[in-house]
Amino acid sequence: MKLAIVGCGAAGATAAQFARKYDRKASIVVFDKEGYGEYSKCALPMVISGELSWNDVIEYSPRWFKNAKIDYRNEEVHKIDFDSKIIEANEEMEYDKIVIATGAMTSIPFKMQGAYTLRNMKDAIEIKKIAEKSKDAIVIGAGLIGLEVAESLMSLGLKVKILEYMPSILPAMVDEDVASYLLKKIDIDVETKCRVKEVYNNIVEADENYEADFVVVATGNKASVEICNKCRIEKGIVVGDDCKAMEDVYAAGDCTQIKDFFGRIMPVGLGSIATRQGMIAGINAAGGNEKLLPPLWAKTTKLFNIEIASVGLMEKDVNIHSKFIGNLLPAYMKGDKILIKLLADEDGVIVGAQAVGNGASLHINKIALAIYKKMKINELARIETTYAPKVAPVFDAVTIASQMIETRMRK
Repeated sequence: MKLAIVGCGAAGATAAQFARKYDRKASIVVFDKEGYGEYSKCALPMVISGELSWNDVIEYSPRWFKNAKIDYRNEEVHKIDFDSKIIEANEEMEYDKIVIATGAMTSIPFKMQGAYTLRNMKDAIEIKKIAEKSKDAIVIGAGLIGLEVAESLMSLGLKVKILEYMPSILPAMVDEDVASYLLKKIDIDVETKCRVKEVYNNIVEADENYEADFVVVATGNKASVEICNKCRIEKGIVVGDDCKAMEDVYAAGDCTQIKDFFGRIMPVGLGSIATRQGMIAGINAAGGNEKLLPPLWAKTTKLFNIEIASVGLMEKDVNIHSKFIGNLLPAYMKGDKILIKLLADEDGVIVGAQAVGNGASLHINKIALAIYKKMKINELARIETTYAPKVAPVFDAVTIASQMIETRMRK
């Protein structure tokens, strides 16, 4: 069996690894137009800041693939003939099954010339070079990528102006009240409700004009599906929980769309989901029968030394929620504070959460499990948790937030 994998990001590289684990004898060919092997795109802002060098973030080098008996080719795929099962790269190659993992590109809703985007290693290296000889920058977009890039540039001593179309920062991750709480804790210059009309070199035309030494655009992504003409495409390549797009064709990562735990059709934009999809696609393309758990969209980041995490639905999706700001430790220990916001449906079933503070991601991981198990608020409010004065309070923030919703629902 000859398996072709187009793309070597989190999804493609993982597909290759798990296909090899499942079938030790299959011929596996990975096409990667960049040539670095697999690297962490989530770590690229740290390459910009200099916290990490570009080679630090390479997780599986071309040599690693060779040692795993995977044919790694630094070639761009120009066309796939799905009927004849032929790939056109530097030369034509036949395959038996294929995994499409072509990722995504920056979605730019305005005219742009001369600005930078951050999608790959080359982008990060170019932004780092221009930053080293600049005094100020504009970042368009206050989502995860935009804020992480802004932090990296500020760590280099640049003055950074952030422009965001939505009313608050991290609009796809936290609600406005949580974003407002976070914004009071971080020192950034951000203009919300700002509609950019055009970017021309170093000038941004919006409700007013802004100018800096350079501009970085981080306005979201759209699936790269140009060579997937035979697949069903909507927001991305349509795949099921088996990552199958059509007969003998699998797809994974940011080029796909899937149905989530709540029944919504969503484009994939998280490395955590792309990696899990890659595992499923690789195993199934090699003859397995694995299924992907429907995503909850658990997210986390750390900005200006503050941990932020979220999972599931947001306030716009449900009516019942509570927000608790309390101590990470017993009050007499005078520890840091954490914000926990819990969301439930009208039956009291947990459907979402947001957290800001140390340990936020661990709290969100616990709530993700509760959502998968369709746990109710009254159950979460009574779960036993650890206690020691130096480590945790008797009732942690999640417990108290649960009790608050429970009280509200009884009224």
